[in-house]
Amino acid sequence: MKPMIAAALSALVLLGACSPPAGPKPEVILLHSGRMRGNVYPLSLQNISPLQHYQFLSGYVRGVREEAAKSGAKVFLIDLGDSLGGSFASHVTQSRNMVAFFNATGYDAVMLSNLDADVPPDAIKALECKVLSPFLGPDGEPAVPGTMTGAEWDLGGLPVYLLANFYGETDPASAPGRFPEQFGPHAGGVVPVRDYPAILKALGDRSSGALTLLAWMKFEPTERAPEEFLRMLRQNRIDAILAHRIYGSNEREAWQASGFVDWTPPVSLNILRNNAGFVLARMDMARVNGIWTVLRHELVPMTANAAPADEQVVSAIEGFAGAIRAADAPLGELPTAAEPERILAIYMGALASVPGTDAVAYSVDSIRSDWPAGPLRASTVFNSLPWTSGLFRITLDRSRLGELGAVGNLRIAVAPAGDGAVSDQVRVTTSRFFASLIARSLDLPTTAVEALPERSEFDFFVEYLKREPDALTAATLSGWQTLEN
Repeated sequence: MKPMIAAALSALVLLGACSPPAGPKPEVILLHSGRMRGNVYPLSLQNISPLQHYQFLSGYVRGVREEAAKSGAKVFLIDLGDSLGGSFASHVTQSRNMVAFFNATGYDAVMLSNLDADVPPDAIKALECKVLSPFLGPDGEPAVPGTMTGAEWDLGGLPVYLLANFYGETDPASAPGRFPEQFGPHAGGVVPVRDYPAILKALGDRSSGALTLLAWMKFEPTERAPEEFLRMLRQNRIDAILAHRIYGSNEREAWQASGFVDWTPPVSLNILRNNAGFVLARMDMARVNGIWTVLRHELVPMTANAAPADEQVVSAIEGFAGAIRAADAPLGELPTAAEPERILAIYMGALASVPGTDAVAYSVDSIRSDWPAGPLRASTVFNSLPWTSGLFRITLDRSRLGELGAVGNLRIAVAPAGDGAVSDQVRVTTSRFFASLIARSLDLPTTAVEALPERSEFDFFVEYLKREPDALTAATLSGWQTLEN
């Protein structure tokens, strides 16, 4: 061997000997989305929903799986809830658009959250993955048939366990209005899952190398970690938390790329981007000295910069274009833009048209957006508030009408008295949410609340506007008395 070559080889050997040892490689890559609100539209319907992000999410997942196939890592993909319904597209397709997206992307699990209360049972059955529910019905079983509170997977020899959670350890009594009282087929008595030791016991023995996860929807971090809750999780061998946070409307949205990985167990945090697009949280983990350890955590906004579009998923969603386009019917013409106050007045006029109504109750806080001037279409009406639950009626003493204004910033309008004697009982037409809020606030008996035979608030409102197109421009609730708060 020539002296120069020998010297070069010796230098390489010495350099290799001095290089730091390679760090641990990921054994599992955890990916989680959340709160998509049904916003998966065919790309051909940009007139209804111009910006779509799901195709990049699917493309990113495809790329991660290809990366993992080379490195030997396992990939686990879950949606943390509030995703199956909430858009005009999901309403028209009965959530089949989201089912197609989850199935084509290859999700391992989908969890239900409070906004998934009205998802059609057939849509849940059509999901090709395990569906978890963080709520229990009055019988102590998962609130939605076909779902589970905890589940197990075998990822190529790696046992993975997942538990469903809603609002951490928060007691529903301490946060009224945040927890659903109705979910799936249950009209009341729904409670959040909290007995995790019992769920883990039912899942059977876990090997020492298993990975156990808690899916925490509605994560609200505090200055200090909830140590008592975390201690309980550690005692039950929970290795990591997959969480989703919703930022308040007045709170600046922050990107916390590190999540709360310094907690024990560590927290991988996803966020709501004010409905401005999807974000996928990624956390890579490996066992270091027998303990599952975070190697990497990041939030990835789903744009073309993150990954190329997955054309297979785009094709799967395009099949819904005809039904969504046909349902987006024109409902009338607005000479000027309608702001939330005007929309509220129009909708309260619609509620007043329900036979047997003595008063109506609703809140401007529930109106999400304006209606622009020009042709008003069904999708625009839906987007101002996803009215997917039915109408309800409450019967109460007339003397208590004044109390309604203090409940949830409600606007109250009372029908004018007729020629006959005024009844002591008043029948108030409102939404399911406000009916529940009123009944709880006024401590009314269950017999005072009645579901009306309407498919949904949205369908009812669309039929009203088709029947009464002048309601868009004419005065509403003429002669009705509005109660001031």
